[in-house]
Amino acid sequence: MGDLKRILIVDDEPKNQRLIKEFLDVLGHSSEPANDGLEALEKLKSGFDLVLMDVMMPGMDGFEVVRHIRENPEFADIPVIMVTVLDDKETRLRAVEAGANDFINKPIDRLELRVRIESLLKMKDAQDKIKRHQAKLEETVERRTSELLESERRFRTLFESAQDFIFVKDREHRYIDVNVAAVDLLQMARSEIVGKTDIDLFGDAYARESANVESRVLQGQTIQTQQNLEWKSQPLSLDFLRFPLQDSSGDITGICGIARELVKPFSTNSYGSPPINEYPSKAMRSTLAKADLAAESNSVILLTGETGSGKDHLARYIHERSSRSSGPFYAINCAAIPAELAESELFGHEAGAYTGALRKKRGMLELAEGGTLLLNEIGELAPVMQSKLLTFLDTFSFSRVGGEKSVAVNTRPIAATNRDLRKEVDEGRFRKDLFYRLNVFGIETPPLRQREEDIPIITNLILTRLSKEMQLSCVPKINLDAINALRSYTWPGNVRELRNVLERALIISRGNPIRVGHLGLGQTEWVGASEKLSVPSGRSLQDVVEETERLLIEDALRRSGLKKQEAARLLGVSRFTLVRRMAKLGISER
Repeated sequence: MGDLKRILIVDDEPKNQRLIKEFLDVLGHSSEPANDGLEALEKLKSGFDLVLMDVMMPGMDGFEVVRHIRENPEFADIPVIMVTVLDDKETRLRAVEAGANDFINKPIDRLELRVRIESLLKMKDAQDKIKRHQAKLEETVERRTSELLESERRFRTLFESAQDFIFVKDREHRYIDVNVAAVDLLQMARSEIVGKTDIDLFGDAYARESANVESRVLQGQTIQTQQNLEWKSQPLSLDFLRFPLQDSSGDITGICGIARELVKPFSTNSYGSPPINEYPSKAMRSTLAKADLAAESNSVILLTGETGSGKDHLARYIHERSSRSSGPFYAINCAAIPAELAESELFGHEAGAYTGALRKKRGMLELAEGGTLLLNEIGELAPVMQSKLLTFLDTFSFSRVGGEKSVAVNTRPIAATNRDLRKEVDEGRFRKDLFYRLNVFGIETPPLRQREEDIPIITNLILTRLSKEMQLSCVPKINLDAINALRSYTWPGNVRELRNVLERALIISRGNPIRVGHLGLGQTEWVGASEKLSVPSGRSLQDVVEETERLLIEDALRRSGLKKQEAARLLGVSRFTLVRRMAKLGISER
């Protein structure tokens, strides 16, 4: 039977007590006698594992003693076997009603008694084990409940005291909870937010963009985005981090989001974009009509045109009229990034990916999540990066440098170049498959000399922006002669050169109306390089192009006092590109 068991023998006849004790000794159990019910109840306080109870005793009979045992919480669970000479149905029924576990007749059959005792002791052991486990489980549950309550209290404290806008949504994109910062930011009661969706609160455009991101979060992704929102007639620019919520089984049950208001809106519009019908030139109207079509789709776009003709401005025009307008707009100049850093700039890197990579960095493709990324000077991209960009365009996913996990993004690329990419493909400097992948929807920006009738409206836009940047009290006027002079110039540097001329004029005019003399177009240093050129016979187009480029670079160096950084700014290229072109054309740095 295992451990020694203590058995209480309750019988008013000493002979019966002795016989039962001898038998229990043989079975390996200890026992003690009790001569009546009162003595039995007193002895039970010292702890017993089983009671053999005689029915017929003077004073308190066995039935009454059993009832007292069952009513006392200290020993209510002790098994009781009733022992009696009475073998009738009524006696057995009374024993069961009193709370006895079993019944045996006198004279006692030792084998039968042994079986009944062992059966009840086994049952008692099992019950005790269950109780111990139950007590341990209850203790564990109580402890874990206490820990969870404390964890919930800490979480609620952090949730409510956080300065950032924190929200929780279910799988149907309904708000389950928001913190105090969200209530303060939106100036709404919590009850007005909980149970609602983004479309209820913020309208279709914002809701569509959020739903697109959150559907991917519900598939297990953690996504950081930036979104613009018009709220109560005020613009809000928010940086979001959304991640999936999981239950104990690992199933995704909802979304948690953290949003921080950006002090400066992330829109980067250069000049403003007047409606298409405000441009007088057919060339620009045709270009903007194509841009409006491009804005209606999510296709990759390739912008071509001369340096400074406004390709980046056109890219922003498309972004601002697209369904991504509430998302960010980023631009990366492929010519200005050293080849060894290009992959990290575009795709990001993991901590420890290379020496100096101390922390994870998100690349431009990831930063532009939900918005647009302009890949400027795409023709300058190194061959290895052309291959990686092609892979991204096929899947819209990538791995950060030093990482293994695939990152999927919802970013629209717009590529721009002043090169003839078809010629670059023919000469083996640009991948043919990448060219066709980029040239889904091509738009060529016309040079400024082909739309001189647009110069007045462009001039006003540039002057307005420059006046704001220079913190002038008002936008200086420009007289008609100056406008005519601007229209008569050939603008080899296109809109970028026009901006530089107007910036110089604002400085010289000191806030007074701008006249022809302020423009500097009549001075030797401002004579356009194209006016110095003719096309001699016997020379190829390539020779003439290189000569033109040489004259432009030499002109910029002369105007900048041989300062390459300033000369690069005048030409609208990076210092790295200028130095490389100077070396190719054999231009001395002195």
